[in-house]
Amino acid sequence: MSNYPAFIMHSYPLKTSLLFLCFCLVLCAFPLSAEAQVDEEMQVLQLFYQDNDLVVSATRTEKSISQVAENIAIVTADDIKAMNAHTVADILNTVTGLHLSNSTGPGSPVNLTVQGSSSNHVTVLVDGIVQNSLSEGRPEVGSMRVQHIERIEIIKGPGSSSWGSSLGGVINIITKSPDDARAFGGSISASIGNRNTGDYRGEVSGTVGTHGYYLSGGGLLSDGLHPHTMLQSGNLYSKFQWQPSNESLLTLTLDYLNDSRGFGEFPQFGLSFFNRDNRFFSTLSLHQNITDDLSIHLGFKTLQTKTEIKMSPYLSNEQLQNTRVDESSFGGSASLTWNQQWHTLIFGSDFDFGESDSNLYATSPQHLDKWAFYLNDTMKIGRFSVTPGIRYDYTSTNGDFWSPSLGATCTIADSTVIRGYVARGFSIPPLASTAGTGFFFLPNPALKMEQVWSYSAGFETAALKYLWLKTTYFRHDISDAIVAIRVSDEFDTNINAGKQRREGVEVELKTMPLFHLSLTGGFTFVNAKDKTTGEIIQNVPRYSYDLGIQYDNSHIIKALIKGRYVDWNASPGAEGKYDALIWDLNLSKELTLSNTVSAELFFTAHNLFNGAQYAFSLYQNPRRWFEGGIRFAF
Repeated sequence: MSNYPAFIMHSYPLKTSLLFLCFCLVLCAFPLSAEAQVDEEMQVLQLFYQDNDLVVSATRTEKSISQVAENIAIVTADDIKAMNAHTVADILNTVTGLHLSNSTGPGSPVNLTVQGSSSNHVTVLVDGIVQNSLSEGRPEVGSMRVQHIERIEIIKGPGSSSWGSSLGGVINIITKSPDDARAFGGSISASIGNRNTGDYRGEVSGTVGTHGYYLSGGGLLSDGLHPHTMLQSGNLYSKFQWQPSNESLLTLTLDYLNDSRGFGEFPQFGLSFFNRDNRFFSTLSLHQNITDDLSIHLGFKTLQTKTEIKMSPYLSNEQLQNTRVDESSFGGSASLTWNQQWHTLIFGSDFDFGESDSNLYATSPQHLDKWAFYLNDTMKIGRFSVTPGIRYDYTSTNGDFWSPSLGATCTIADSTVIRGYVARGFSIPPLASTAGTGFFFLPNPALKMEQVWSYSAGFETAALKYLWLKTTYFRHDISDAIVAIRVSDEFDTNINAGKQRREGVEVELKTMPLFHLSLTGGFTFVNAKDKTTGEIIQNVPRYSYDLGIQYDNSHIIKALIKGRYVDWNASPGAEGKYDALIWDLNLSKELTLSNTVSAELFFTAHNLFNGAQYAFSLYQNPRRWFEGGIRFAF
């Protein structure tokens, strides 16, 4: 049954939106001329984001960061290089408002949450294509490599009006494109650390005539920083582009991952787990400019994964259970973008046909087919921008859903942006919850979509000399929340158990470099409550803070030290330990070998002071360990 009538009759969020819109219009009653508006935006962007001033993830079309109403964060390739990250999980663990639990070392599987969400509430995209599994519903960021990443855009809060199922947030990984300045160039790197933990990578890129190419690959290996957490992972990524004219661009990507890793020991059961993953992902897209104002984008994708999980007593090689999950999906998208001086309007459609085959399902294979259409606009009026959006999603498993949103931004003076956003979002229950029988778990085929009304408001400013400050208030009101309950002495199941509220604040700051030295900081507070009982929900991080010091002098040395503390708010039975701030130290020194070749020596000390920071005793963070290596660029 359609949710459209509920959307029309939900007056409180609509009233809130209208009041906020009126407030912003009063603030911005004296619009600037178009030329002054552009000049002012550029001043703001240079202070805040420098070269990273255009983003695509908020409304699925490129626009200035000062026009993005959502709470957004950006991580660049330079940031990734400075922290010597191995996987996407390493990167996201440094972002304010994001929390990763269950990490036992490089490449380990993790649970990712945004502002206290569940892991399956977070949608991870690669160039706009969903990567979440059908069976678990969650993304596997612990295995995603970073060599081919240009930047990551993170929307904190539901992005359903653009992307569909994404109650908690959207993380869009944008890959590198062919180097259009030369015919051939690239880099190679290698590192080695404790327990034979090594990362080996290479990439080449260039453009010849109308054809461009980017190729990368590598291996991540480890004997395991904890018992039974060994890792062998290899990946290949390629992107080919053909630009027959200035108005057309055809792009083909191919991505392959082969991954084997241990999950560690579970002493209370006397068991260990080991899994193998094979993943192939491919896209084909065409971007065509029809006129100066109108463009069309067509895209197709296929994603295939094969996962095998083995369970056995960790004191022997006996195999007790073998879990198999094979998934495949095929889909595509089409969009039309109309870009004028005061409007950027995009209308599009997505479709996806997914199949999951597993020995966990009573009836296999299971299918999840989806199609959707969406309409988003960015209206620019002087200092003010308004971003209305709406999307309709149909699913073969859980019916349909309407996702409206309304946001606004206002540029004050030449160094401050205020933002406000209200949106309705949803997440589809994973197939493993509705059809799969797992370890001490029973399915519930009657599960419904989880729903949320989300609100955020905040500002960012560089009005204080040498200091950038961003503050965001957020509130997520969730209904039909999925929680686990005990149904017998041995088995749990999931049900839609009423209403929850996650409310809190984020604060971020950074200083402008002074004598090559800059500071960063972040703080997140999340008050997650059951709205029926009023009780605080356990296992949702209560608060966290981040600290960073960076010294960036290419003539001498580059140094980055980052620290993070998380109050995991874990249930007592989890036996968590989180009384320490975890610090990582990264050092690098650049060397010029010739006019075309450079080298960089790097060293990382992880968990510098050997602290304990984990929510569950079964998944303890690695203690202090070191690695170092060298990179060559040509």
